[in-house]
Amino acid sequence: MKVVIIIPTYNEKENIGLLITALHEASQQFSQHTSHLLVVDDNSPDGTGDLVKILMKKYDNLSLLSGEKRGLGEAYLRGMDYAVEKLNADVVFEIDADFQHDPKAIPGFMEQIDKGFDFVIGSRYIEGGSIPENWGVQRKILSKIGNLLVRSLLLTFSIHDWTSGFRAIRSQIYREVRDALRQFNGYTFQVAFLHEALKHGAKAVEIPIHFGERKYGKSKIGGEYVKNLLVYLAKVRFQETIHGRFFKFAVVGGTGLVMQTLIFEVLGVVMKVVSPTLATIIGGQVAIVSNFSLNNLWTFKDKIITSPGKLVLKFLQFYLTSNFAVVVLQGGSVKIGEKLVGNHELLIQGFYILGIVLTLVWNYTIYNRFIWKTQRK
Repeated sequence: MKVVIIIPTYNEKENIGLLITALHEASQQFSQHTSHLLVVDDNSPDGTGDLVKILMKKYDNLSLLSGEKRGLGEAYLRGMDYAVEKLNADVVFEIDADFQHDPKAIPGFMEQIDKGFDFVIGSRYIEGGSIPENWGVQRKILSKIGNLLVRSLLLTFSIHDWTSGFRAIRSQIYREVRDALRQFNGYTFQVAFLHEALKHGAKAVEIPIHFGERKYGKSKIGGEYVKNLLVYLAKVRFQETIHGRFFKFAVVGGTGLVMQTLIFEVLGVVMKVVSPTLATIIGGQVAIVSNFSLNNLWTFKDKIITSPGKLVLKFLQFYLTSNFAVVVLQGGSVKIGEKLVGNHELLIQGFYILGIVLTLVWNYTIYNRFIWKTQRK
């Protein structure tokens, strides 16, 4: 595989020469792959680009891509496009130019790529990872709380370090998500890139890294980054709530629930034509037909089932798994209620609601994993 290590720079003249040497040495440890170093410089006024041009005479696997200063995300997009389209990269690396990311850790990333992972993240917040001991308490707390906030709002707790800028990514993943990343030109790019990759089914893994202190120069992160990140997280949470599969599933389920509850109340509670347990099961049959139709047309429309034969097969699967929930979870809950409280109109409702909650969890899990199975795009 061809590996391109992308180094975005702005006023990094004091670091870049030492870093290129260190990266060249580190790449010798995975010599079974071809490595290339790509410096993406934002026309640094300190002469970073000029120094790289000199070093290009020494290293034939070193390239320079210059452009206007438009933020970290823009630099990475420019660099990754070049790496994929011009250098034919199979894997691209992200790494800071200030030695906060240790070049000696790079072979560990490639080990995970060789194992089949698509997105390898250098993590400060898993066992074996660390942040500088001399960071103040406030900075440490803000860093950890920031990552916890991202994990919580994106509902992805399997990743511990969302803001890490030390990564290895298969080029195919970048190709799949790059159009969605064009709007992110700052540091929010890092969170958005990982989020989009996971949405597209990327197989991600974290490896521990020791995050060091900057050797020379000043950090480029400021208050604007925090503001943009919070705006992004709020926007994503809102959009995924409104347009997300679970929201649609809940609306469809709510429609079926209204139908089932009306039948339960009329037949089993008010008119007492049948027992509450049987009324629950009858209403469930109506809800099942409604839920299958609406889920297929709306909730899972990206995987809509149109073939008549497959439609019948999937409906049978849906009907059987849903009836397990209706008969065992809902009917069982109400039956237990009947034994404990009889036909008491108020108390029996509680057992009915318990069955509904258990059904919600069961159905969403089964529908995702078996009926409309989620596959990598």
